[in-house]
Amino acid sequence: MISLVETWTKPSDNLEIEGFKIVHRRDCHDVRKPFGQIIYLKNDLKFENITERYEYSGKDHIEYSSIKVDDICIISVYNSPNSSFDVLRRHMNEVITISKRFCDNIIVVGDFNINLKIKINNKFIEYMKSFGLSLNNTLNKDSTNAKTQIDYCFTNMKDVKSDYFESLTSFHKPIWIRKHKVLSKSHFHEIKNIHTNVTSNINDEVMLDDQFDTMDIDDKFVFESHETVDKNEQIDLDMSFQLEDLKVNEPFDTMETEEKSFPTNYEIIDSDSRKILDHFLLLLEFDNAAGTTQISSQARIIDDLIEKSPFVTVYNKDRSVKIRPKIEYSVEAFDAFYARTHTTGDGNCLYNSLSIIKIGSEELTHSMRLLAVNAMINNSNHFKTICRLLNYSFEEQLKRTATNEQWGGEVQIHALSIALRQPIYSYVKFLDDPKRVHYIPSDISTQDLINRFDNGTAGGHLKYIGYKSDMNKSSLCIHFTGIHYDALLPFSNNPHQFIPKNDIIDMSL
Repeated sequence: MISLVETWTKPSDNLEIEGFKIVHRRDCHDVRKPFGQIIYLKNDLKFENITERYEYSGKDHIEYSSIKVDDICIISVYNSPNSSFDVLRRHMNEVITISKRFCDNIIVVGDFNINLKIKINNKFIEYMKSFGLSLNNTLNKDSTNAKTQIDYCFTNMKDVKSDYFESLTSFHKPIWIRKHKVLSKSHFHEIKNIHTNVTSNINDEVMLDDQFDTMDIDDKFVFESHETVDKNEQIDLDMSFQLEDLKVNEPFDTMETEEKSFPTNYEIIDSDSRKILDHFLLLLEFDNAAGTTQISSQARIIDDLIEKSPFVTVYNKDRSVKIRPKIEYSVEAFDAFYARTHTTGDGNCLYNSLSIIKIGSEELTHSMRLLAVNAMINNSNHFKTICRLLNYSFEEQLKRTATNEQWGGEVQIHALSIALRQPIYSYVKFLDDPKRVHYIPSDISTQDLINRFDNGTAGGHLKYIGYKSDMNKSSLCIHFTGIHYDALLPFSNNPHQFIPKNDIIDMSL
């Protein structure tokens, strides 16, 4: 059995594994996000779906499924770091109670996002003991690259062992679970190049990981791990497989050609960025300095990726990014140089827009958030001053910047200008009423429009300049409706600059 949580998948993704059947699957319905489950079972094994459920409302997000195989109910769980403990407790009570009606033997495994290395969180262990379930992993052992223990297994079975093995691609360490007293033999899957020293019964091994991450460095990658279970026993895992064996394709439902294959290098990095931010938010309540090293390291990876990306125009953007038709009042002098995109409006639209501008797609949305968080942390005194002048709480703005689906405003745009080392110009709709002072005729000449921007009579457009030294660099342009941001993509590599007069923050470094 293979159980994956927080898969980020869509229904159109083909995730078949030869020799296995999918017995439970939940996908994202709109945009990719930290959501979803997939459970695979060997073709020759019988099973029964006991129950499954998810709650995705506000900050609370939890998913679970319970599947009976032989005489064991295996419960797979994903709990968001933003979910309250009361919500988790309610769902655990529900799924365990239901499962016990069908099985005496229970295994609960997953990404709970409760760090057991923090002593106060051991109340979760005590809560699970009330069901007769004990922690099956060694306490205070890392389960993530952030050195937290948020993935683990509970069971009431005496002959079950579980531990972690190292992953070269996932932020989380996969969990293996094995039932003892079963003879082990070398088992070769028909999937090309998969060979694992495991038992052939589902009771012997369950592996949990957040998702099938892939690396862009080679066509083949290998896991090798030797985890000591006790003095007389050692698990030897030697796993290798080729990327082509996991087939993933996502057709994009548009009039244009197909979207890129999933996953891409961007998506893998962005998934890691989201996880790092979620853990940062989890730790933020206990220690303001926690998690910053991981953010800084990830920011360097993102910067390097962006630096290697070509300059994005209307003509080389990703096929998934659509251009809006000219349904509003059109000023030809401006529209001749920039096209407004149809950016996803999911609370991440500011970051979606900047991702489109920098790489041509929304695949680095969470990475843009991480860059903004990194800029705020590295320049905390600067941002504390800005927040004080704007009557904001720095801590709340930092948390807002890191939180998925939270709108961005002037503080976040300023942080992005610092992070990306370019000015950001935010445009609004041109006024079409001749009675207004800032009215712009639709047939105004390019030079006259530039002059109107220079003297501050072109409308309520804003500029954000993170560093004074970046003032004369080419800008990143966005369109703001009052409730939504869209990216503005140029038609050429060197478009005219329409520089807004007003800087709402006016505190460049």
